[in-house]
Amino acid sequence: MSKLNINFIDRLFAIDSSDGMDLVAKQIADGSYEAPLPYVMMATLLRVEGAFVDVGANTGIYSVMAPTFAPNRKVIAFEPLPPVLSILRKNLALNDLQDKVTIHEVALSDRNGVASLHLPDPHHGLIETSASLEREFKPVHSIIDVPVKRFDDMNITDFIGVIKADIEGHEYAFLNGARETIMRDRPIIFAEVVGPAKRGPMNALLQNIGYMDFRLRSDMVIHDGEVLFDDSAWNHALIPVERLAKFKEICDSCSLPMFRRFHLS
Repeated sequence: MSKLNINFIDRLFAIDSSDGMDLVAKQIADGSYEAPLPYVMMATLLRVEGAFVDVGANTGIYSVMAPTFAPNRKVIAFEPLPPVLSILRKNLALNDLQDKVTIHEVALSDRNGVASLHLPDPHHGLIETSASLEREFKPVHSIIDVPVKRFDDMNITDFIGVIKADIEGHEYAFLNGARETIMRDRPIIFAEVVGPAKRGPMNALLQNIGYMDFRLRSDMVIHDGEVLFDDSAWNHALIPVERLAKFKEICDSCSLPMFRRFHLS
C-alpha cells in the first residue's frame, strides 16, 4: 500500500495512491482535481443536512472526504466495478470510516436488472475511472455484467441532503430512476454532464421537478436556463428552486460569483 496523506482545506485524510496509479488522489493532493467541485461540495456538506449519496464512488475520494468534513453525516456509496471497490474499501479503512459509509455494489439507472458495463482500454496504466453503462461513451475494450437498480427501489429511508453522480454519461438515467426520492427530499445534486449526456431529457426532467442547472466553472457558476455541455465545466450543480439562496451562500463561501442569464419570474 502506498499511502498519500492529504491536507484539503485544513482537513486531513489519507488515500491509497496504488503506487501512483490513482491519478485522482494525486490531483486532490495538489488541488487540481475538477476545481471547483470538491470545494463547492464540501461547502455544501457543511451547510446542508441529510445523508450524502456518492453515485459512482470509484476509489472513494468523495466518500472519504464527506465524513472527514461532516463527521456525523451518513454516507451511502454506489460502485459496481470490482477492482475499484477493493480500493474504495482500503481507503475507508485507512481513515477508519468503515462504519460511516455504506457501500452498495450496484450501478444506478432507471431500471432494475443486469446491464453491460463497458470498460475502455486499460493500457494507460491508471486506476479505471471511465467505465460506463453507455456503450458509446468511449471505445470499448471489454464488457462485464453488473447489477443495476433504480435508486427509488433501494428502500433507503434516510433523508438525502446531497448527491454526487459521476457515471460517465448515464446521469440522466440515474436521475430518472431517483425521481421520487428527489421530489421527497429536494437534495442538492452534483452531476457530471459530458459530451454523450442526454441533455435534452435531463433538461425536461429538471424543469418538471423544479430544479435549476448551474455549470461549475473554476471562476464562476453559470445558469443558462437549460442544460448545456461546457468543455470548461463538466460538473454541474442541480439546485431546487426553493434552495437557490442557500446555493448562493455556498458559492459565496467559495468566492464563486453566480451568473444567471435567466431569472425566475
